[in-house]
Amino acid sequence: MKIRVGIVGDGQLGMFLCEAAQSLAIDTVILTGDANSPAAQRAGAAVVGAMDDAGAVQSLADACDIVTYEREDVPPVAVDVLRRAEAAGSIHCHPSLAVIETIQDKARQKRWLAGANLPTLPFVIAGGEAGEAAAAAAELGYPLVQKALRGGFDGRGVQLLRDEAALAGAWPGETLYEAHAGDFREIAVIVVRAQDGDIRSFPPVDMTFDGDYSVLEWVYAPSDAGEAVLAEAERVARDAIEALDGVGTFGVELFHCADGRVVINEISPRVHNAGHYTLEATESSQFEQHLRAVTGLPLAGTALETPAAMRNLLCTEAIAEAARDRAAGRSAEGPVATYWYGKAPARAMRKLGHITAIGASAAEAGERAAAAYRRLTGSRGEAA
Repeated sequence: MKIRVGIVGDGQLGMFLCEAAQSLAIDTVILTGDANSPAAQRAGAAVVGAMDDAGAVQSLADACDIVTYEREDVPPVAVDVLRRAEAAGSIHCHPSLAVIETIQDKARQKRWLAGANLPTLPFVIAGGEAGEAAAAAAELGYPLVQKALRGGFDGRGVQLLRDEAALAGAWPGETLYEAHAGDFREIAVIVVRAQDGDIRSFPPVDMTFDGDYSVLEWVYAPSDAGEAVLAEAERVARDAIEALDGVGTFGVELFHCADGRVVINEISPRVHNAGHYTLEATESSQFEQHLRAVTGLPLAGTALETPAAMRNLLCTEAIAEAARDRAAGRSAEGPVATYWYGKAPARAMRKLGHITAIGASAAEAGERAAAAYRRLTGSRGEAA
């Protein structure tokens, strides 16, 4: 009898998980608000309902053996339903619900990192009282980073307060203030940990972000940060997932600071945008590894077989036009693969797809991905 895996969320990450499940003889059930979503079309079955619909979440739990997630912002209603089902012995949740609750709240995540003696930037958690932003700035200095406690991703929920005048624009309510990393390189490590504690990681990658929206734009594999830095990044990332007792695939975002420190920015308890290059360039993909980990199958290899670069297709006017009426799917031409997610171009910088290219080096792969992007958009200004 096939293992049945329920997935909370129906975006492109869920879609890729469902596709990976087919080769592993795993049945998938998606919790989705849209029966026609690309993820629902790739799943073995779909439960149509919102993530905060207790009845829909219960239906998901009734339809599967294991529940996992393609997003961390799982509502409390869903957590409660899944916790009761797990206590009754009808399902297992991986990563655990305790991990989800720790990671989805940035204050809890930061406190946990500090309590586990894992390197992170200095921070202050504010309750929304008058003067707390100024007090945080006095402690942490300028520029000051403010983060919403929940729901912030793809450039949302984060703002930079550059000086005292900017404090007037600080968001009210409970929030996290964090010291700015200064001059830094952003590195991601995709870590996989199985139920039996076997832990593996994909090679660290470099990330660059859109300057206006702070959305991930480019990934280069492998990172060229140097052997000592990459070894430290991998060690820190693995230590974090070990300490978390996590099961599944995790995206660990890190800063390599100008003073040499490697510190954790954030952890995502799920497959991650920075790991999409694994669909082309490594022994196994992050999506296959996640399913192996949560179902108890042996983990596969994670070695980089060829350098690669990934360019997100973020919603601009040109990309929206290129995406129009495109169904979800993959097309390949030589060393370049283009993925469309089947999303409507609803807002600026929404992820509508991605391009992955391989090459003799990450730089060469980047040039190939940039050329493919220019062909899509007619732009002459795109550079890797």
